[in-house]
Parts: sequence; structure tokens; C-alpha cells
Amino acid sequence: MTTVTQDAERGDVPERLTVPEQLVRLAGRYAGDGDVRRAQLASWAADVYALEELLWEYGLAESPDPVAQLAAVGESVASALETLADGVSGDVEPRAVVEAARRAMVSTFDESVHDVLLEQLPSLDHLDACASSVTQPGGIDETPALERLGARTAEQLVSELRQAAEDCIHVREVMDDEGEVVASDRMTLQADVATFEAYLIAAAVHAGDDRLVSVDLRWELARNLVPTDGAKVTDKSPFATLRRELIALVGSAEMETLWRNFESVEGA
Repeated sequence: MTTVTQDAERGDVPERLTVPEQLVRLAGRYAGDGDVRRAQLASWAADVYALEELLWEYGLAESPDPVAQLAAVGESVASALETLADGVSGDVEPRAVVEAARRAMVSTFDESVHDVLLEQLPSLDHLDACASSVTQPGGIDETPALERLGARTAEQLVSELRQAAEDCIHVREVMDDEGEVVASDRMTLQADVATFEAYLIAAAVHAGDDRLVSVDLRWELARNLVPTDGAKVTDKSPFATLRRELIALVGSAEMETLWRNFESVEGA
């Protein structure tokens, strides 16, 4: 039996990128489009995900409470970034901003591992072509997630999305009773997508991301996972694995919470 890696090398299956790799690719796309701020944000998000992977690799699982340990690391990094921001003035090259954020993040760990961590973070070469305009007023004025709100608050949209997900589950149950497998699977898909979007918005609000930029970044990662209307539903199709794939897109500290969101809708 061949492995997934061997199949990928032969071209039998699509290339599977890690979340940091997907974010770096997204950052490169933004940079190519001249969208400096989003290129920086995607690059920073890649760093955060990469750091989390490194923490697991270097023994986070041995901690009595890995999630609490991650939260503590996050608080330390946030504090270091606030200190960094207080000392920034004038225009700075886009790459230099992310590099400074990296150094601030790494500074929260023992000095003996600084070089090791920095060496294993993703390349920032895609930012070299970006123009220097880090201090542009207002940053990202409008995002697709904000446009989606319309006149609603984020909390109202979250509530509407969760209700839509529950409605889809109820319709799915009817489809199951009638033996409509394809229709049932599509209802499951729609419920999971609505639940995921609701979670992203709620998580952004909780983190203080009032512009919902993190929602757009993470939705971009999920976009290719959602089958098109013409997708054939089989046991091996994305319909059967979408929920697992969506959970894999969030950090390990969030996975249990997102899973409970899915389970809550199922049990509604």
C-alpha cells in the first residue's frame, strides 16, 4: 500500500500543504496584488501557526495542561507585541515589520532557542516587493466579513448563522427519512459551513478583532475545501471529511471549542 506522500510525489493526489504553508501562499498572493497589509497579516498568521507546531514538536504535549500553556504563551507574545508597537514611529518596510514582530514573539522564550525558532519560521521573501507604507491611515477599511454584517452586529450574524445551521440539520433529518442521500449530505455541508463561519466571527470578536480580518484570512483557507454545487457526493468526497478539515484549520487551542460548536448544532 502506498502512502499519501508517495501518491503525491507521483501526482496521484493533490498537494497537501500545512496551514502555515497555505498562509504563506496566501500572503504571496496578497503581496502580488499589492495588498500590503493583508500580506503582512497572512505572514504573521503563518508565523503564529508555525510557532504552535514547533511548540508541539518540542514537548508541549508533555505539559500538564497544553491548552493553558498555549494561552500563557499567547499572552506573553501579545504583551511583547504591545511593547514593540509603542516604540514604532514613521514608515517601516513591510518585511521589517513582520521581522520585528517575529523577534518580539521569539523573545518570550529562553534565549538559547531564539535562533532555532527563527530559522524554522517561514520565508518572508514575498514581502520584499511590497511598497513601504506600514503606517497608512486606517489600515484595512473594509473586509468581506464586515460587508457581510450589513446593518447587523457581529453577535446577530453569529446567532443567524447558528440558527441556519440548526435548520439545515432538521431538514437533513427529513431527507434521511425519505432516503434522499445527496440532499441530506448537502444539508450537512451547509450546516457545517454556517457553523464554521459563526465560530470564526465569534472568535474574532472575542480576540478583539473588530475589523474581522482574521475571519477573512481563515475563510480563505477554507474556501477550497467546500465542494462546488456540481460535486459528486461519495464516501470519499469532501462532504464526508469537511468537518475534520475545517477543524484542522484552527489552532490546537481552538479545536475542541470548534468541535463543541459542531456538536451543539447536531444536538439542537
